[in-house]
Order: sequence, then C-alpha cells, then structure tokens
Amino acid sequence: MSPVHVHLLLNHVPVIGTLVSIAGFGLAGALVVGAGRSGTRIPEPIRIEHAELHEELAAATRVPGRVGTAAREVARLLDPHFVREEQIALPPLGLLQALARGDAVTAEMTAALPMTDTLADELPSMLREHERIKTALAALAAAARSERRPEYVALAEKISVHAQMEEEVTYPAAILVGEVIRMRRGR
Repeated sequence: MSPVHVHLLLNHVPVIGTLVSIAGFGLAGALVVGAGRSGTRIPEPIRIEHAELHEELAAATRVPGRVGTAAREVARLLDPHFVREEQIALPPLGLLQALARGDAVTAEMTAALPMTDTLADELPSMLREHERIKTALAALAAAARSERRPEYVALAEKISVHAQMEEEVTYPAAILVGEVIRMRRGR
C-alpha cells in the first residue's frame, strides 16, 4: 500500500485530530484527518479536491511502465506535502467566512494562530517542495506523452494548477487569516 493509499484510507476515517504513525509506508508522524489541531475544519471543497487528486494519482501509480514510475515519484513527494498542508495551511481557511462576516474573534480562531504562524515560517520550504513536485510532474507528463496516455498528462497539469493556486491564493489567504485574527483580537 502506497502512502497515497494510506492517506486516502485515513482521510475517510471519522476521527478528527487522530495522530497516526505509519511504519513501513514511508509516511511517519502526525496525520490530522479533516481538521487542524484547533478543531478548525478544512473547507469541504478543498478537502474534496485533495482527496480527488490523491485518488487520481493513486490510480496513476498502478499504471505499468514509465507513467507508473513517474507517478510513484510524484506521490512520494506530494503525499507528505499534502499531509503538512492539511495540518497547517488548510484548516485556517475554515475561518474565512466568519472573518469576512466580521464575527468576533473566538477561542477557536485564536487556536488557529500556531498553524498560520507555522505556515508563514515554513512557507519557503513549502514553495521549494512545490518546485520539486513540479519537476516530477513534468517527468510524469513527458512519460505520459511518450506512452500516449493523455489522461496522465492532464493529471500532471491539474496538479500543477493546484500547486499554483496554493502559492497564489491558499497560502497567502491562510497567513492573512492569522493576521486578521491578531488585528481584531488587539482591538
């Protein structure tokens, strides 16, 4: 079972905040399923998109030949990256609607600050990981083109666009959630 399969399986477990150590699968450490440490929920559309990308990539890892080999390399790089995003970058986005409405800062909101601070600190390494993932995606697309598998070219492009969305929207929005909470808390 690949790390992608393990993550997909655990993503459907209805235990929020469970810490899981998975030995022998190349994935060790904390895996937070569905929510951040504060209980802040990952917005459902983002959670669904991550699950779909995992599912499609998992299918690609089972393809024989160069496509499967390249897909396994993408999965090796992407899986721990997605896990980290689900721990620190995505849960704060669950607060966007409340903050946009002007709701008062709650303890739950304040509890998201360690996540947004960690994301801000780890942002340079997260962006470096994106570069490595994009390189692996280019190799997947090249392999898929050479083996005439356009569906995996499309998958590589889809994941690349997802990474660009994170760089330009998701990560900055999550960091701004922390800044808005601090600003409103200081009033």
